[in-house]
Amino acid sequence: MTLFSLLYHRLQAAVRAPFVGRRALSLILGGFMALYLGGGLVLVGLVFDDLVRGVAPGADPLLVAAKGLLPFGLGYAALRVVMESGLGVDPRPYQALPVRRSALVGLLAAFALFSLWNAVPLAFIVAVGVEGALNGTGGAALRFGLAGLGVLAAVTYAAPMLRRAASDRPFRAAGAVGLLVAAAAIEAVDLGVGLVSLVDVSAWLFGGVVRGDVLPTSVAALGLIGLVGGYVRWLRGAMVVDRSRRRASSRTSSARLDRLARRGPAWREAVLETRLLLRNAQTRWTFFTALFFVLVISGFSVFPIEVADLRAAPPMELINMTVFPGLFATGVFAIYHGQNLFSYEGTGVEACVARPVSARHRMGGKLLFLEVGTLFCFLIPLPTLLLSQNPFLIVHTTFFLYNAGVVVPAMVAGATFNRKALAVDEQTFMQTNFSGGRVAVMFPLFVVPFLFLFSFDRLVLQFGGVAALGLLSLLALPVWLRGLTRLYDYNRHAMLRGFRASRE
Repeated sequence: MTLFSLLYHRLQAAVRAPFVGRRALSLILGGFMALYLGGGLVLVGLVFDDLVRGVAPGADPLLVAAKGLLPFGLGYAALRVVMESGLGVDPRPYQALPVRRSALVGLLAAFALFSLWNAVPLAFIVAVGVEGALNGTGGAALRFGLAGLGVLAAVTYAAPMLRRAASDRPFRAAGAVGLLVAAAAIEAVDLGVGLVSLVDVSAWLFGGVVRGDVLPTSVAALGLIGLVGGYVRWLRGAMVVDRSRRRASSRTSSARLDRLARRGPAWREAVLETRLLLRNAQTRWTFFTALFFVLVISGFSVFPIEVADLRAAPPMELINMTVFPGLFATGVFAIYHGQNLFSYEGTGVEACVARPVSARHRMGGKLLFLEVGTLFCFLIPLPTLLLSQNPFLIVHTTFFLYNAGVVVPAMVAGATFNRKALAVDEQTFMQTNFSGGRVAVMFPLFVVPFLFLFSFDRLVLQFGGVAALGLLSLLALPVWLRGLTRLYDYNRHAMLRGFRASRE
């Protein structure tokens, strides 16, 4: 089978896929966005040498651009890990074709390079290279272009492997993210011979490639070859569709969960939800994403925030200081995972109707699970905030009480309006179950805190009112549980019909 035949099958698969109209619309919108961003980068690339000479008259524009390749590659890889989904190019639809596996892996690796994710930054690299060639440095411009292409290829092949590793090993990935956040905070990496920034490492590696030095060029080439070889081997493993990827869980962790499950039906439901979170690809990715946001909030402790900044902050600045770091930091787990409650279970036992558990215990387990997750998000940044004596602790504690008391029960209530079954084995980012009923329940709750923040001038009334509302709602959890039980009984059969229809 020729390359053109394989491309023809790829085009047919795209046309025959369900929701092809929606995909076409997304492709058109993405193409316009890529043209807009790429056109801007082309303009910046054409005037890049003038900008560099205006700031540093004696600097070589190509060497200055080479200094930014490594920081760009790391940041762009992190962005693609979060924003992209799946393998980039899924090999499973091609395995029925009469193509040798080695040839198919090579072709799929080549297909992965042809992406809008690569076309947009490539516009800047080409523009800088062309401008350098017109200025009489054709050899250096060519080497800069090859270095830029190598960085884009490395990012393309590293992103899906990092995404799968983050999903399979969320705790190790969270530790790596924490180290990267710490390195970004000090803006340096200690190599044992002093503080050497990523810009300096990039200047030696890719600047040496632009100059034609043998050692940096050899290191860059060997690194790229090793990464491509690792991606090919990883892709061959991903093509084995019948292998069991189930791993034995830790005996200690399993024993602890078993002891918790024996405490009662609600605890058993919470333990089942915890095991679903840790054992499946999509939910592990959800856990890692929530943990990433919480670790970022831990970095707020290094910012010099004063109590007077909270008192005298204008409205827009007050929103920026409270919406993301306050409301969504401790509430990210409840908001992100809570909106998909019941949806993952709809792929197995439909709405878990056959499970011998009462609706009250079932909803109590969901509440307990999300409350513990919210507490987890509160406790991780707490040591750094306490040690630095940062006044941001006021915002952090206030919105923890509000999320635990108000947002968590509301998320459970909104999840009963879900009508679509979601797959737990997909490596997709931000897989969500949109529901008009949940939006109607949740939207007012995101507005309530700002009624306190904008209605009062005193700090005690602003944040104390939000905290008091959350605390009162926490004390009223038995009332919440009774209402959630009735709501679930009212919606459970509609959920069952929706889950079945979404799979058909």
